[in-house]
Amino acid sequence: MADVLSGVSSPAEVRALPEDALPGLCEALREAIITLCGRVGGHLGASLGAVELVVALHRVFHTPQDALLFDVGHQAYAHKLLTGRRDRIHTLRQAGGIAPFLDPRESPHDALAAGHACTAISAALGVLAGRRQLGHRGHVVAVVGDGALTGGLSFEGLNNAGGSHLPLVVVVNDNQMSISANVGAIPALLRTRNARAFFESLGFTYLGPVDGHDLDALTHALREAKASGRPVVVHALTKKGRGFPPAEADEQTRGHAMGPYEWRAGKLVRSRGGLPTFSEAFATVLGEALEKDPRVVAVTPAMLEGSALTGLKARFPDRVHDVGIAEQHAVTFCAGLAAAGARPVCVVYSTFLQRAYDQVVHDVCLPGLPVVFAVDRAGLVGADGATHQGAYDVSFLRPLPGLTQWAPVVGEDLAPMLTTALQASGPSVLRFPRGTLPAVPPELLVGDAPVSGARWLKRAQAPRLTLVTLGPLGLAALEAVRDEPDWSVLDARRAWPLDEAALLEAAACGQVVVAEEGTTRGGLGSAVLELYAAVGVHPRVKLLGMPDVFLPHGDARVQRAELGLDAVGLRRAGRGLLGEGAP
Repeated sequence: MADVLSGVSSPAEVRALPEDALPGLCEALREAIITLCGRVGGHLGASLGAVELVVALHRVFHTPQDALLFDVGHQAYAHKLLTGRRDRIHTLRQAGGIAPFLDPRESPHDALAAGHACTAISAALGVLAGRRQLGHRGHVVAVVGDGALTGGLSFEGLNNAGGSHLPLVVVVNDNQMSISANVGAIPALLRTRNARAFFESLGFTYLGPVDGHDLDALTHALREAKASGRPVVVHALTKKGRGFPPAEADEQTRGHAMGPYEWRAGKLVRSRGGLPTFSEAFATVLGEALEKDPRVVAVTPAMLEGSALTGLKARFPDRVHDVGIAEQHAVTFCAGLAAAGARPVCVVYSTFLQRAYDQVVHDVCLPGLPVVFAVDRAGLVGADGATHQGAYDVSFLRPLPGLTQWAPVVGEDLAPMLTTALQASGPSVLRFPRGTLPAVPPELLVGDAPVSGARWLKRAQAPRLTLVTLGPLGLAALEAVRDEPDWSVLDARRAWPLDEAALLEAAACGQVVVAEEGTTRGGLGSAVLELYAAVGVHPRVKLLGMPDVFLPHGDARVQRAELGLDAVGLRRAGRGLLGEGAP
């Protein structure tokens, strides 16, 4: 099987293959994807389910002359293998290697960068309209999963595209899954006879449903769509995880995003998970809150698994809501819950909360509703890269009046912070990172709720310098000052509002380093500088954080060290501020 794939490294070579060689190519692609994900992890299930679809698309359409846009890119590993990246595919999601999602800088066959769901239809329509306006020829295809049809942006695109009469081809890869089983009315409708009427009512010609693993049927439908002069939907029924028995048997996620694994004696053996994560710790304390207070409700936009909420959904099926890939709806749904007297907790990744900014402003903060945002994956995220880095939540939330932003140092901080947030009369944020829970050092005292203000992790008697940190960086700061008896460490705990008294005390020594795992533009460091300017104190201040670039994929621990956000970097920054140089 691998021999078939070794002779195919471009879409032109896919088109040149005889028909009877295509099943072997599909099997070789599956074998390559399974081997790849076993070595480096990745989005296995969606890519396995889309193998025939990708092959058929490259048989019918000629990229890059024809533009092929995948929604998110979870399903695009076969596309990467067939577009000149096979020799480097082993570097997938690794620093300096192949991107986890789609990136035109990596290949001209990737028409547009994508890492978030629901963007493909709108973007593809824009590409098609732009090409028409500039006189460029070529077809444009948007490949969307049925999970993307739970998101409002997809419907905005469908509405515009159906009324445009432009020959946009939308391929719906319908496997009844996003990360987990899809929710809501639309995914259920797709598997009924009403699917045709639904898309035709929006102005599309409907072709399907087509067996998404039947190359002949797929190729025929795509050629018919290509020949059409109007908007077309090709509805392909696929199975996520196809060809990999453990994924096919997994009814929850079908191997959506797996870490490295291997086969031993015919069984799948995954890498051990190790210590509990911040996500799991938050789910535990959220479960305790659900038990104690019947007003508490949890809401998440299709992140039950990612945020460790599946157990809570089983225990509290009517109070843990998965609303699908619909961040805007999730936030405004929480606003409605809060207005009715409930205490909603919106559990969402930092990078996905960006998609609901207007709802946070207009629907939650403006009326001052007591919604708690549990912002998961805040800071560096590692292999998922630029589209998923949690770099901006502090800076885009900090200007909002009445919104309190908390950040735990250790897992034991979560319970008192959540209790404090649930007791508040207005909105709150708890931001926590992707990663395992650190041990609690003896210097760190975890108190009970309510939590207020900053916390001194080390208070030198006559300090020459103060390290001010947010979140788990407090542990790196404690390590950094271990051999520095006259350095202090202040855990800000709140990114906003600031504990002004503690920060002014920190400034009294004359030298302050502020470190945060987020952008320095508008983040905690900016807030501290604003405070010092407002009250007229002028310590020397060094800001450490994520730089003014979109950070690529890589090992988060290595990136943290490169950015000076580990103990070595904090010590170096402090000594540099004191003019002492390296040790």
